[in-house]
Amino acid sequence: MNILAGENKEFHAFTQQMESIILALSEHAKKEDIAGLNKLSSNFEIKIDDFYRENRKLNIGVVGQVKAGKSSFLNTLLFDGKDILPKASTPKTATLTKMEYSKENIIQVEYYSPDEWGVLEENAAVDLEDEIYTSAREIVAMVRQNGVDSSTYLEKGEDRIEFDTYEDLVSSLNDYVGEDGAYTPMVKAVTLFLNKEEFKGLSIVDTPGLNDPIASRTIRTKEFIEVCDVVFFLSQSGSFLDKSDWILLSSQLPQKGVKKLVLIASKYDSGIRDVLRVRDEDDIFGEDENTADNVPKACRMIKKKLKKRARDKVGEFVRDLESRGSSPELIDVIRQCAEPMMVSSLAYNMLRKDPGAYSSEEKNLYSALKQFSDDMESDLKLLGNFDEVQKLFGKVVTEKEAILEAKAKSFLPNATEELKGLLMGYLEKAKQRAQALEHNDRDALLKQKKQMESQMGAVKADLAAVFGELNAKLEAEKLTGIRELRGAGKEYLNVRERTGSVTKTGSYTTGFWFWKKTHVYTYEEHYSYCLAADAIENLRKYGLDASSRVEEVFGEAIQAKEIKRRLLNVVVQNFDMGSETYDSSLFRIMVEETVSGIEFPILDLDISDAMGSIASKFQGELTSAGQKTELSAALSKAISRICEELSKKLEEAVKEFKREMSAMGQKVEESLLANISKEFEVLLSQCENKEKEIADYRGYAAILETEIGKLP
Repeated sequence: MNILAGENKEFHAFTQQMESIILALSEHAKKEDIAGLNKLSSNFEIKIDDFYRENRKLNIGVVGQVKAGKSSFLNTLLFDGKDILPKASTPKTATLTKMEYSKENIIQVEYYSPDEWGVLEENAAVDLEDEIYTSAREIVAMVRQNGVDSSTYLEKGEDRIEFDTYEDLVSSLNDYVGEDGAYTPMVKAVTLFLNKEEFKGLSIVDTPGLNDPIASRTIRTKEFIEVCDVVFFLSQSGSFLDKSDWILLSSQLPQKGVKKLVLIASKYDSGIRDVLRVRDEDDIFGEDENTADNVPKACRMIKKKLKKRARDKVGEFVRDLESRGSSPELIDVIRQCAEPMMVSSLAYNMLRKDPGAYSSEEKNLYSALKQFSDDMESDLKLLGNFDEVQKLFGKVVTEKEAILEAKAKSFLPNATEELKGLLMGYLEKAKQRAQALEHNDRDALLKQKKQMESQMGAVKADLAAVFGELNAKLEAEKLTGIRELRGAGKEYLNVRERTGSVTKTGSYTTGFWFWKKTHVYTYEEHYSYCLAADAIENLRKYGLDASSRVEEVFGEAIQAKEIKRRLLNVVVQNFDMGSETYDSSLFRIMVEETVSGIEFPILDLDISDAMGSIASKFQGELTSAGQKTELSAALSKAISRICEELSKKLEEAVKEFKREMSAMGQKVEESLLANISKEFEVLLSQCENKEKEIADYRGYAAILETEIGKLP
């Protein structure tokens, strides 16, 4: 996209205006103020230079956690389902992979630098369980295990490998980014240059995720995301928008430059499999709103739940952004996530294969769905849902120029808004400091500082009370939850007795000894029996019930709005909000950000082993009293084991959550104290030459007002 003469003139004028403002403020402004303006100016020029470089491509990023299905998604979208991009199963094999058009087919491999590898080795030597150190240990150990001399490749910096066919590409790529690739642990990023017309004008990146524990890869990912135009954000259907996903989406993903954000609920098949069950015609309870006996119904059910979660999370986030005065453009981008797309790469790829060519994973899905499907092809298409994604992707590519044009138009307004916000903040601080010096001498400030410090004691006590009550309530809810878990288990112990019948044959004889006739007849004999499937169904229902009760523990104990209200009250009640020595709005924002960061833990409950154990041990109709007793005992044991496991997990989750809450209370307390102390130290030092300092602040404020007035 070429820069137009008019735009170039406007951008140049803005840069000159920035230089003029910095020059005008330099004699009065603090170093940090000038540094902030220089950084804004530098970032603006970097983004403009990147955006308007020759042959600028449309940057499309695929973002999500490890195991979100990013590689499978891209293989389905770009390579007709062929396994071109290897799947990353752990953080150590998660590599940033970029795809672009080229006349020649080339794999460009970028290795870590010697300095970056040195940092990895230092982290590997740290005996801590944090993911930063465990991943470093895995990577370093993998190099040693592979017997590769790392120094050769680290000093080389990069490699370029040519390939002719997809088979050659896959073979070579596995060596560099595959889970067991010989060079994988030393590779930081890979670029695939492909002679495919579809890639013209595009730069598509499969990112390792912004939560990558390897810092150098995270930096590389962020460098790309900073100039990204379109983002496909993948979140697994089974744990849709969990805590880690939401942190990535709402706080770590830099949205300023992104014009289109598409939320994808990936692995849709795993979500619907959780609710499918066979409904017996003798079921007296009728339909269960949490289960389905066919694929279309299960899809409708899960789709409704996923969309509701997306709308709730996005709505809450948008309200928070609006309250902070965030830009309408950012809010519009976030709002795009309110309508997620549900996809299953696995199901969609099965449509293009003969069942005999299915992989083991595909055979497993087919086996799980067949008893719930009247039309497997139609149901796989419904689950895959890739037609919708391909249509959207095609639209994005077609609208490339429009997307880039919209981005170009937003550069100047965004930069101007950011500049104005920066200058307004400087102005407010300058006025406050001038007033504080004008109304106080050194003794008065010392007295006020002492008073504020004494008030901090009350703040600490009040904060401790808020978080103490929260922890006490959480502990009480935990005990109630564990008691309910154990009580709920009793509801699922009885295995349903079914009635069956068998046709038998009998006979009787009539007549005399010299003439007899035998009569044959049939009759129905009824009997009772149990099925392992019913015990497994009880187990599944208990799992759902138990998980729901655990969620209620945190939901009942932690009410975010109430916590926010109480923390704000602590600030309001303990400080004079009219004081000019600190910015009360800063405390309000800090408290709101702190509370909005609270996320309830998600406890994974895997009951597949327990269900599999019963299914393998008991087959067919169980008619004898001994078999029925044995099945009941196995079910009771499984429920008891699940209950104990979940209770332990709940105990651990509550302990960890309480630690997080304690750290949060400490953070609020320390931030308040640090801000107040810093402000007083500045003012006290300026009391030595009070009149000059006041005049400087007034002069600085006047210049700021003049410069702000010049902005559109």
